[in-house]
Amino acid sequence: MNAQPRTRLEQLAIQNSLGPIDFVREFKRQAHALGLDLDVSLSAAKRWMKGDSGKPRDASRQVLEAWFGETIAVLAGPPLYQCRPVTEQELAVNAAHDSVSHAIEAASALDPSALEHLHAAAGAAARAYCITPPLEMLTDLVALRDTIYVQLDRTHKPLQQAELYLLAGQVCGLLSSVSWDLGLLNAAEEQARAAYTYGNVIDHLSLQAWARALQVTAAFWSGYPRRAAKIAAAALDQAPVGTARVRLHSVNARALALIGARGEVRHELDAAATELDRAGNDPFLDEIGGELAFDRARRALCAGASYVALGDGDQAQQEAEAAVQLFASIPDDQRWEAGALSAQVDLGAARTLRGDLAGAAAALESVFLLKPARRTEAIAQRLLTLAQVLGTTRYRGASEAVALGGTIEDFTSISLSRTSMRALPPSS
Repeated sequence: MNAQPRTRLEQLAIQNSLGPIDFVREFKRQAHALGLDLDVSLSAAKRWMKGDSGKPRDASRQVLEAWFGETIAVLAGPPLYQCRPVTEQELAVNAAHDSVSHAIEAASALDPSALEHLHAAAGAAARAYCITPPLEMLTDLVALRDTIYVQLDRTHKPLQQAELYLLAGQVCGLLSSVSWDLGLLNAAEEQARAAYTYGNVIDHLSLQAWARALQVTAAFWSGYPRRAAKIAAAALDQAPVGTARVRLHSVNARALALIGARGEVRHELDAAATELDRAGNDPFLDEIGGELAFDRARRALCAGASYVALGDGDQAQQEAEAAVQLFASIPDDQRWEAGALSAQVDLGAARTLRGDLAGAAAALESVFLLKPARRTEAIAQRLLTLAQVLGTTRYRGASEAVALGGTIEDFTSISLSRTSMRALPPSS
């Protein structure tokens, strides 16, 4: 689906995170709700959204008007806002996307060039994740996933299917990360589970390990740290050496910290540091990079958060400061902004645990400047946890604690998950 909608119908589809395949499924469901045995083909749905094939027939019009609450004349017309002028850079990017989509769809059968386009698009998405607001990632990822599904229906060649399952797993994993950023934990876990299933189908150990790590993250943030630790331990038994194990050990430390297993936390973090010395050669995780990679900055981020959970202010400050410095050393166009700011929040929490409220406020200054569209759920949850510490007896009545707590409340009240709650399409 285009970044800039061509019709009001396409605009509404984008706003509801509906790729072409999901649109077709939802159309049939909406028709059934009206008592109509009616469906629409994928090609017809795409023509409607482009607005170049006339208006839908009467029965289809009835479904669309009941579904979106607008007349067919409006739905078939232009988007209901005045688009800002498109820059030359945006025009070039959009033209490239359209060219790739047309080239893939033009192939009567799946050929190497189609797979090349898809690998390039999935790799670019993995790298763009670190610097792109979640809602901007969402539509492109869903559209890419749907394109991969369409191509799976076009080929019965085992080797091509295996490549497409790998791509489907990669994109579902990215959708898991975006879902969590938006505060949609159930969707994040479902997408991670789908990614693992694709990896299992093709016996791809790196994809399976990455997907399991995403499941671990969703589980401990959902309040199930023991289940998270159990998933991580099982995954480590077959995970490849290097990056896959670094991530699993690191997120397992997060889970174990939430159940107070201090000694095991240290063991997992040490194991992650050891695996870092063997990382860098995974043809899937390291070669693609971006959200699939897991470096020393991310390991330090997990370490800082783990010690915050354990209430160890001194160790938490040491690890959080290391994470802040490591993220700062990464070029701006490659740095994971949400991770870098999460490290700042952990540093603020560590200083709060040590009684340094002025230092905590200083650590959070850059966090509070973050625009709502970039306020991921991880940042919001970290801040809410810090607010709980500020509300304890130790700080009750302290003016600095009251002021900082108020700023956190204002920030989290307009964080991304609280202002942009939108259900993702199903994972498969």
